[in-house]
Amino acid sequence: MHSVRVLMLISLLCANGVLYAGNVIIKGQITNRLAEHITFSTDDGGLEYNPIERTATLDKDGRFSVVLPVATGYAKITLEHGDQSSELYMKSGEAVQMTLDAKDFDKSIRYTGTGAITANFAAKYIVERGMSNQFGMDLQPFMTMEPQAYLAACRNRLQQEMTYLQQNKQALPDTFVQQWVAMLTYTMYYDWLIYPMYHKMVTKREATEKIPMESYTVPAAIPMTFDDGLLHLAPYRNVVGSLFVNRTGMLDSVQALQYKKDDSSTILAKQLLPRQSREYYFAHRLYSGMKYTTVSKANIDYEAFRQLYPRSQYMAVINKAIKLKRMLGTGQQAPDFEFTTIEGKKMKLSDLKGKVVYLDFWASWCGPCMQEVPHAQKLEEHFSGRDVVFLNISLDEKAEAWKNAIEKKQIQGMHTRQDGGWKAPVAVQYGIQGIPAYFLIDKNGKFVTETTPRPSETEEVTALIEKALN
Repeated sequence: MHSVRVLMLISLLCANGVLYAGNVIIKGQITNRLAEHITFSTDDGGLEYNPIERTATLDKDGRFSVVLPVATGYAKITLEHGDQSSELYMKSGEAVQMTLDAKDFDKSIRYTGTGAITANFAAKYIVERGMSNQFGMDLQPFMTMEPQAYLAACRNRLQQEMTYLQQNKQALPDTFVQQWVAMLTYTMYYDWLIYPMYHKMVTKREATEKIPMESYTVPAAIPMTFDDGLLHLAPYRNVVGSLFVNRTGMLDSVQALQYKKDDSSTILAKQLLPRQSREYYFAHRLYSGMKYTTVSKANIDYEAFRQLYPRSQYMAVINKAIKLKRMLGTGQQAPDFEFTTIEGKKMKLSDLKGKVVYLDFWASWCGPCMQEVPHAQKLEEHFSGRDVVFLNISLDEKAEAWKNAIEKKQIQGMHTRQDGGWKAPVAVQYGIQGIPAYFLIDKNGKFVTETTPRPSETEEVTALIEKALN
């Protein structure tokens, strides 16, 4: 009976797009505790970000025990206790015993057991260099540089990481070392992918200004080599999911491959990606593109994917996404939700019936969101005194950051925020996977369009609002 339950669990996890491998066991004891609980979470390795999370209650002596499902490879596991956090790396079947004095959180963490070598490396790395995402953060200031200087700065920063790894790898398994190198390298490659847009943004060019072709020499520097064995790494999936679409605007620099712009990304993916990475690419393209296309086009793409991959491990997630897309189509009733304004007033979306509502999902940390603010201000000025409500829904985790951005940027309109960030109830209702995201709702509470323009697309969005008012 037990084996049947295990098989059912594995089938369920695979059906939801999880590259499930097995479990790890984490036991430990915390002295000078900061809270009564400790939480461990890890990326499920699937199409959408659904962290696997387990929370344990400390006993009177500060002891705990957790069994955590993990994806393939060495799973990055984040631990949170009180207001502190750390991370470790383990693979399926390993078990560690952790000791921690919460008064000296980072420096006191120690691990013993079968997964101790990689776990202790991560603990040492945090003390000396920061969390593993620090590398990506260190690359961000380079975005102000021009292309060749930017590439040189990134490569130099990566080389520093390689030197550190060489000096500290000692007894680390070769497979972990290879994964660590790949994780950092693909983190850098993803930054190269987004360089053209972000360089334009941080150098304060106008939203409507065309990106210089020279900027695309940065993503063109990414080598077109791929490995299904890296699919469990989020940075690798980020690159695979975006690389070919990004390159369609700069075909002359793509290894002399010449295709029509409308089909080049598909041809490149089919030609260059190995089987599992290719399946992920098409699943990601379908899933992430649903928000920005019509229901009819989404249905066509959905059926094409089903024919290509009838037993795809990502199908459960995609089925959920297409169902939501159909619910959010033109003429459909907008899902109602409760919210509290920044002034503390409790309301529902349905309270705004009789007015046209322009929903704006944003966050203070979102650069493209901030770039839209001046255009949104002009849009609101244009419709001032008319039956139009600009409802801004923040995905900020912290209320302070939300309020500070509103004050600093003088963001107008009605404001609300729900706890949970990407998993906030309203964000889930509206299928928010990226921001900024916009929805236009008519006076009867129905969607005006399936692809609502941004404020910077001034003529298009103005025309749609005017039409909804009449």
